[in-house]
Amino acid sequence: MAKEKCKFWNKCFRKDPAHKKNFLHPGDEVEEDDDEPMDVADKPVPLRRRKTHELSQSDAEDDTEVPAKTTLKKTNSKKAKISEDNEQPGPSGAGNSSDEDTSKPKCEYWVKCYRKDPKHLKDYRHPKQRLSSRPKPTRKLEDGDIVSVEGGFKLKRLGSDFTCTCIGWNTQKNATNKRTCKHLREHLGDIYEKARIGQLPVAKRKAPEPTQRFSHLNVSLLLAHKYDEKSPNPVGWWVSEKLDGVRAFWNGKCFYSRLGNPFYAPKWFTKDLPKDMHLDGELFGGRKKFQSTVSIVKTPECDNWKKIKYSVFDAPYMEKETFEKRQEALREYFDENTPQYAELVKQTKCTSKQQLEDDLKKIIALGGEGLMIREPKSKYERKRSKTLLKLKKFYDAEAVVVGYDPGKGRFTGAVGALRCKMECGKLFSVGSGLTDKDHRRPPKIGSIITYKFQEYTNSGSPRFPTFLGVRIDATKPKDADVPVTPADK
Repeated sequence: MAKEKCKFWNKCFRKDPAHKKNFLHPGDEVEEDDDEPMDVADKPVPLRRRKTHELSQSDAEDDTEVPAKTTLKKTNSKKAKISEDNEQPGPSGAGNSSDEDTSKPKCEYWVKCYRKDPKHLKDYRHPKQRLSSRPKPTRKLEDGDIVSVEGGFKLKRLGSDFTCTCIGWNTQKNATNKRTCKHLREHLGDIYEKARIGQLPVAKRKAPEPTQRFSHLNVSLLLAHKYDEKSPNPVGWWVSEKLDGVRAFWNGKCFYSRLGNPFYAPKWFTKDLPKDMHLDGELFGGRKKFQSTVSIVKTPECDNWKKIKYSVFDAPYMEKETFEKRQEALREYFDENTPQYAELVKQTKCTSKQQLEDDLKKIIALGGEGLMIREPKSKYERKRSKTLLKLKKFYDAEAVVVGYDPGKGRFTGAVGALRCKMECGKLFSVGSGLTDKDHRRPPKIGSIITYKFQEYTNSGSPRFPTFLGVRIDATKPKDADVPVTPADK
């Protein structure tokens, strides 16, 4: 008579003779002898070895039974059946280590692990957790593909290297397969790029918002002409240093640029300035510090404002009064209040043309830009006026950045020079005056820059141009007013 198959089969741990006699288990050998079953009570039952955290369905029935010793059966068959844990060996199973996410340690129980708690699954890797779970790019870039993006830059993929022709990508010093830039992040997505290189570059910290907002203001100021041989005799005129800073108009509440854009200075910087007087002056950080001054002025209410001062040279609210009376009113205020972050620009009388030349040489030797001369008893005209002249050894002008020339030597991979366009449409390059930072992070295309030069060449290009900085109070290029000499006619 055939025995009934044990319902627990290879998971049965019972070894009492009566149970073994009445039920068939794996490994039992049955012989037909006069229709009597063979006694298998004394034979050990080979069971599959169990891990301590693996539960049997019969555990709930009898907790007092001790499981028998078992043997572990190995198989090398390439056509092995799916195990009880629903895992299939082979390229698509647990044995395919090339697809495994090796960023986490492997669970010691692997396919036999029954734990489902999120923390365990997060800390240890298990079958079916593949690298395919990594984020996918927003837009694909296959090996060998080249894609053009905004700004004329090109993205290219060579194996694991994703490259870009922009300055930001080229100036990075880490391995090429660990570089990214804003163009790659826009094309592939921030999530994909973070997974690819490990950590995205730290974003630029945004400038703090000002505590108080001011609207745009229409500003009209007194502007100077250039001093030349046809200019009036300067004897008796007022002479002062031409400051290389940022022109600023004070309306009693806020500083404004020539274009009427507000400059947000800290309250401690403006607390000593008059509330009932309009002032014309220069936010000045020192000679040869134009670029750093511009950077400070563009940053609202930052601590670096303590590095500059407001140099006052006129009072527009007294426009109908003479220059001497305007200066007297300013001196009275400064003598009574002595503002901590403001000063009155010194004015001296010109006694001769030779004195003017000597003063100019002295200022230039100190790193200054030049001289300003004002007609005595002149009114404050809110336009470019012949009553105010500027005297310099070079010409300055504004141009718009339209491109970059590649760098050489130690600037290989960076910008060598700025490609600029003049007001007249003439193109030229300027590299002199650029700092190491400018070579690595040049002014953006479309920026208006200030440059100086000695003269125009026969072709109309500036000779020996030198970059001075980015203009924040100009929106279009402006050529220098260079007088025509007899040789030019």
